[in-house]
Amino acid sequence: MSWTPEVSAINQRVQVGAESTSALGTAVACGKYLECFDFTFGISPDVVFYTATGHKYATAQEENMEWVDGSASGWLDYNGLIYIFGGAMGATTPVVHGSSAVAKDWVFTPPITGSIVPQTLSFQQGDAIRAREFAYGLFTEVGYKITRKETTLTAKLIGQPLTDDIVLTSNPTTIAVAPISGKQVSVFLDTTQAGLGTTQLLRALAVDWAFNSIYGQLWVLNRSTVGFTAHVDSKPTCTVKILEEANAEGMAFLSYLQSGVTYYLRVQAQGACIDNLTSVSLGSPSGGTFTLTYGGQTTATIAYNAAASAVESALALLSSIPSGDVTVTGSAGGPYAIELTGALLNAQSGGVLSAITGSGTGLTGGTFAVTGEQSYLAMTHDMAIKVGKPSNFEDSDGVYAIEWECTVVEDSTWGHAQILTLTNLLSSL
Repeated sequence: MSWTPEVSAINQRVQVGAESTSALGTAVACGKYLECFDFTFGISPDVVFYTATGHKYATAQEENMEWVDGSASGWLDYNGLIYIFGGAMGATTPVVHGSSAVAKDWVFTPPITGSIVPQTLSFQQGDAIRAREFAYGLFTEVGYKITRKETTLTAKLIGQPLTDDIVLTSNPTTIAVAPISGKQVSVFLDTTQAGLGTTQLLRALAVDWAFNSIYGQLWVLNRSTVGFTAHVDSKPTCTVKILEEANAEGMAFLSYLQSGVTYYLRVQAQGACIDNLTSVSLGSPSGGTFTLTYGGQTTATIAYNAAASAVESALALLSSIPSGDVTVTGSAGGPYAIELTGALLNAQSGGVLSAITGSGTGLTGGTFAVTGEQSYLAMTHDMAIKVGKPSNFEDSDGVYAIEWECTVVEDSTWGHAQILTLTNLLSSL
């Protein structure tokens, strides 16, 4: 007998596609496969039933509106968060991180006035048996909570009416999972925005941030569509709660509350290294040789006026560097830029990084120097805050603690209320 598989919950994968901001709501191919979050979608109709006079039961029904309500949850993720914050805080284009050739900064700067230009997404959910999709996926609420034990995301989204029984976009690219863990996070609080990152809160137990009511729906009298026509900006609420030990650091927030002064909060996470860039400068020697060392292995001597390709070949012969995982650029005689790639980057491949070192004792003259610049998976969330109502004192795993609820506020000098930056290896959505 033939067997027909059922639609199993465990097999419901989610694929996304970035829509053009010039054609919001136009469904696109969903060529990216997200594994880092749990998505839940539901059909939301507005239905009116009509009951005739003298009758006990409705005799007619009409649908007025229909849309998709959804939510996302899971661990914070250096890669997956760009899809969430692009909707909630505004579409952005990644920029080069420092001197790196591969690491990118995704900078999200929600405006303090005027409209957010959001990144909407097309969503597909299902399996080979049955799947469904919707366009204009827009995140209307987002929040995170960070403790030493966990880093969790919560988000809500809306979308246009769902289309059932579709074929999933084939061969999607899987977005690598890159979770943020509590051990990677530090929290800073400073009196000026320019000084952010100077004063670390050493007894912060939890940070709970929420950005809600960002958008609403525009419904017009237009029989050509059952879904909403567009979205509109709402007056959002943005708060951050900081759970502190009730010591001198935690109780200092009382004076911040009483003064009403704006403070500046930074929540910062740093993960694995994603780019290992090294610069080698010889300082114009007149002759001689130098060597480079990586992972306990040292190159043969390299001529003072060697071409970049010769330096690359010398490094490629080291057993500590897998074939094809080193690139050297620069002029003959330096300075040389050395890029370690592939399995040497531990962010997603399990490799082990170490710094490149060297010796210039064989050179005649010059000033030999090896400097390294490493790029890491990172999340930096800067906020201007005013301290509000505290919670009652509480027991937090044996620590006597107090939670301070702060409001994220506009800072006219800075020109922002908050900026969130994610650093990863993704160059596009």
